Amino acid sequence: MDAGRTAAEPAWSSRVYRDSYAGHPGLLYQHGPSTFTALIAGTRRWTDRDFLVQGERRISYARFRAALPRAVEQLTALGIGAGDRVMVFGYNSPEWVLALWSLWLTGAVPVLGNRWWSRAEIAHATTLLNLRHILTDTAVDAPTATSDLADLAAAFASAGEDGNLVSAERDLDDEALVLFTSGSSGMPKAVQLSRRSVIANQQNIFARSGRRPDRLASDSPAVVSLASTPMFHIGGCSALLTHFLTGGRIVVPQGRFDAGRAMALIEAERVAVWGAVPTMAVRVLEHPDFGSYDLTSLRSWPLGGAPVSPHLLQRIRTALPNLATRGLSNTWGMTEAGGFLTVADGRDLLERPGTVGRPYPVVEVRIDSPDADGVGEVLARSPTVMLGYAGRDDGTVDAEGWLRSGDLGHLDDDGYLYIDGRSKDMVIRGGENIACPQVEAALMSHPAVVEVAVFGIPHADLGEELAAVVVHRDGTAPPAVDALRAHLADSVASFAVPTAWHLTTTPLPTLAGEKVDKKTLAAGFGKV
Repeated sequence: MDAGRTAAEPAWSSRVYRDSYAGHPGLLYQHGPSTFTALIAGTRRWTDRDFLVQGERRISYARFRAALPRAVEQLTALGIGAGDRVMVFGYNSPEWVLALWSLWLTGAVPVLGNRWWSRAEIAHATTLLNLRHILTDTAVDAPTATSDLADLAAAFASAGEDGNLVSAERDLDDEALVLFTSGSSGMPKAVQLSRRSVIANQQNIFARSGRRPDRLASDSPAVVSLASTPMFHIGGCSALLTHFLTGGRIVVPQGRFDAGRAMALIEAERVAVWGAVPTMAVRVLEHPDFGSYDLTSLRSWPLGGAPVSPHLLQRIRTALPNLATRGLSNTWGMTEAGGFLTVADGRDLLERPGTVGRPYPVVEVRIDSPDADGVGEVLARSPTVMLGYAGRDDGTVDAEGWLRSGDLGHLDDDGYLYIDGRSKDMVIRGGENIACPQVEAALMSHPAVVEVAVFGIPHADLGEELAAVVVHRDGTAPPAVDALRAHLADSVASFAVPTAWHLTTTPLPTLAGEKVDKKTLAAGFGKV
């Protein structure tokens, strides 16, 4: 038995075999934990070390585990039980983390709402999923019962250990977590993930990194991480689980991202790992006080959520020599994939510029209908892949378990993947996915708008920004841009409001079949 692991704690395998799951073939690990209680049991070797740090609050592993039974009692008293869908709607906080784990222990399905949603998006999610309850850190207008997330703070006053926690967990391939992603049209889509998906994503990370929890001793150094990305996004949620299961200390900033505050926390807490989107990296590098902070503790800076340019990677290597040889990595994945599908380490990024790496051990990747250059839509199959979208079956995952990513890419002779573009009508602005048709539909409801096209244009900081070409009625004064922004406020999230505008009376250019020619619009934007 490894590293002092007790019989109650799970073992994690790195060995893979071919079998079937969820009714189709695929790759699986030979053995590993299968329940959330087993995952919690694996953290018992860490007691007094800090788990969560936010401001003056420092919550140890022992205190967090002791809070779980009390929190479960609180949720049960609200009528929450096995199979109920419960939305957690809040910014990153210790109570948010406690809500996630205690919901899993009740057998309920946590639904991770995007804290930046508009009223319309909250109402849509509530109706779509028939929510039992909403745990929130702000007042929401929704047709279901709500409770204050802060009420769970009382559970942290509990004394003692977790004892024999037993959860009402069902089949491995039943729904266990719901997150949201903007699709190519309409409101955010609800991505249903199984417990198998959640655990397999973690097992992939441990297998590739070599940091299997069952091989970590009780006195192994705690890896300190900075949680800047929202935990309601798949990347932030995955990072939370990774550091919890490996005895790490998670530093949780307060409020929205601020580059200066992030650097101050890295210095004060000696942060070693900081998962971020490229926009955050740019803002840190451009901050006027960048050279005033000691960032030498950083050992790993995984970037994801949006394309990472070789230029940005070189800037980081130059500015932070402690990351130059092995600290940088690039991942490719998506909410529908349940997390990450490929990873490129520092050496990969140096030797193969532009790659997003090789597939994780149980991930299969193939290119559908490649052109003469080998570029086609990237398809992936993995036990992490979603069960589907709640309330819709659009063929994104086929009967054989293959996920259509919507990304265009190619594989080199050694199996490294390169992403060459996107086939979906989407924009990724600072790591946030924006469905262009949803924004267009909202703008079309303005009485002065005749036609509209929304698309992405390059932005040095955000990667892409959202541009809108609005055709208004001829012979009338154009609507004010501020009025159009205000019109969108109750219909789309704040990050989905365009920041670049062109108002005209000229009809939009079209392709055969009357589809708007967004490529031409984007190429000429700002030149007219």
